[in-house]
Amino acid sequence: LGHTKCGAVYGATNAYIAAKRQEAPVTSALEGLLFDLAPVADKALQDSVEAVAAHAVRVNVFHTVDFLLKHSAPIREKVRSGQVEIQGGLYHLDTGKVEFMGRSPKQEEILKSIDALTLPPSMTREGGRTLGYGPAARGTYGVRTTADAPVSAEDALKMLKAGNERFAVGAPLAKHATLKMREALVSHGQAPHTAILGCADSRVPVDTVFDAMPGDLFVLRNAGNTCTHAEGSM
Repeated sequence: LGHTKCGAVYGATNAYIAAKRQEAPVTSALEGLLFDLAPVADKALQDSVEAVAAHAVRVNVFHTVDFLLKHSAPIREKVRSGQVEIQGGLYHLDTGKVEFMGRSPKQEEILKSIDALTLPPSMTREGGRTLGYGPAARGTYGVRTTADAPVSAEDALKMLKAGNERFAVGAPLAKHATLKMREALVSHGQAPHTAILGCADSRVPVDTVFDAMPGDLFVLRNAGNTCTHAEGSM
């Protein structure tokens, strides 16, 4: 999940363009994104940097999805088998709406051509629900736990879209977890229907944006919604 006006991506894009103008090497945590953006960024030498940075935010979403598919064998195999669906999204700060971008355009190509891919040195240790909040969405105990049946990718996407629609129009249904709900999450364990890799920007509170309850979403956030390869990462 990316978002408009992302400072990390805008900063990386500006750094890339500045380096190109000075013919200096580019070093950035978003180097892979910048490489993919090279043709567009080069055009920015004569065009609007703002326009390129806005485009970079969109490209970065699928760049992260592609990274997961390329470098995580477990995720790749689950996507191949249909157990996991990876969807890109873009949160618009001005409207509060999430634009659901779908699968990466490169997904089929990656799944067909890649069995294993060496991680970039900088990424290695050595180198550095239903439509609404009905019972099926809320879970047996008012929140999702392991006592509830798994949710299909299609239903999870519907729940995300419905939740964001409620948030965008100012009619959220999610409520504070009660004592019994918290006890259920402790005793039965979590069973989130969706994992979201989003930006750490304070203006994009992921659970709130999707009108979610505790236990609904497994959220990882960092600057620029990028990936790494380390224990505890996506």
